Amino acid sequence: MTPSSDWAGRLASRGGEMGRAIADHDWAATPLGPIEGWSTTLKAIVKLIIGSPVPQALLVGPNGILIYNAGYAQICGARHPAVLGTPVCEAWAEAAAFNRNVLDTVLAGATQTYSEQAFVLYRNGGPEDVWFDLSYSPIIEEDGERIGVHAIVVETTDRVRSQRELARSRERLAFALNSAGMIGTWDWHIGSNLFFPDTRLAELFVSDVVSPEDGMPVERYLEAIHPEDLPRVQAAFREAIAEKDKYSEEYRLRGRDGSWRWVIARGECLYNHAGRPARFPGAIVDITELKESEEARSILLRELNHRVKNIFAVVSGLVSMTARTATTPRDMAEALRGRLAALSAAHDLIRSAVLGTEAGQETTPLADLVRRILAPHVEQDDRVSVSGPAILLGPTAATSLALVFHELATNAAKYGALSGEAGTLRVEWVITAADVALTWAEQAPGGLVSAPSHRGFGSQLIEMSVQRQLKGALTHDWSGGGLTAMLVVPADHLAR
Repeated sequence: MTPSSDWAGRLASRGGEMGRAIADHDWAATPLGPIEGWSTTLKAIVKLIIGSPVPQALLVGPNGILIYNAGYAQICGARHPAVLGTPVCEAWAEAAAFNRNVLDTVLAGATQTYSEQAFVLYRNGGPEDVWFDLSYSPIIEEDGERIGVHAIVVETTDRVRSQRELARSRERLAFALNSAGMIGTWDWHIGSNLFFPDTRLAELFVSDVVSPEDGMPVERYLEAIHPEDLPRVQAAFREAIAEKDKYSEEYRLRGRDGSWRWVIARGECLYNHAGRPARFPGAIVDITELKESEEARSILLRELNHRVKNIFAVVSGLVSMTARTATTPRDMAEALRGRLAALSAAHDLIRSAVLGTEAGQETTPLADLVRRILAPHVEQDDRVSVSGPAILLGPTAATSLALVFHELATNAAKYGALSGEAGTLRVEWVITAADVALTWAEQAPGGLVSAPSHRGFGSQLIEMSVQRQLKGALTHDWSGGGLTAMLVVPADHLAR
């Protein structure tokens, strides 16, 4: 028996199943020739990979004849043992271009590594999406000749699929949390004073993103709480710890983009075996939309109360004004019905502004809108002057301006120029380069018009309409026994 045949025998007896498969294979039918003729270098590296638990393969010669260990055989699936001793590009036809590039590159002297390299392989009949960590280096003979490629092949399919499923789970969780308004969770370690926000909370509300593992001083988080709310939040924390009670508090939190969000935070202090406070975990939910809805309802209720009070005052004024000129009860009834109908029409104009509903799509001439708003309050046309160039108002601008003029007209009828017989009102507007300037000027002999002693809800409504909807500015001048209100609105906002 020759030393070479001794080597094959030892490979068969000591190399396990793959050792026997390699020793028994008909290598004479391959470009490598009989196993007895293999070089010392090739035999040594075959022995090395056979004893390794790491999946490895040798791609020998210019065509990469496959020799591999048991770990690689498992990767081959149903293709083993048929691919043993075959060119790698034939063994893995679906990855032929990739393997050809590896052979050409590494046989030229380079090394190659790949992390989570994706393939679609047909190793068990059907297509499989698989991933591998791969490392390729040349097999070099003692004389320096590169005779093949040593491949370390670690399948990472399960890891990649797990990572992707984890990412999908996180996406689904994030979607669920977003839908529920959930911002994130925290864990305050009271002894070390370290505050551990989860990644979501840190990214949204902490100035510098903090690793959940590192934590930060709790003061860093408290800095994001609105200064008006901070004392109340701190007091609630202290009370929950002292009373061993659950913590629940609503406050404003500043996001990394500078915006303020209303949140509700809930948590509970945990105590150590000695009864001392140890940790304070909790969660935060975004309630901004709820708060805005509550504020809108509050404004609507205040507006309703304001309107009811005004309607009684206006109707009382209409009755008095009509009674001064009516000659018979029938004349008074007809005149009063007409003015009440005009008042109803004026209220229709402001309905969408008050209720926050969408206005229609029609345009409204500014002059017509002013006259319709004033009609219930005016008995003689010569007391009121309305002038200005033709301007068509879009539906949003029409409802906002109707609300403004309605408030001004109501106040004029209750306290100002239209509350007596001698007062006058001038409404006019001019167009500048980019704006429209409107003037509401009341004059009442005897000082009937005076500055209000306090800022009422009607004034707040006017300011909200001008500033929020019309993006304009409003000023008042109470000098000279009258009121002059100046309203400046961007011209493009009047078309909306």
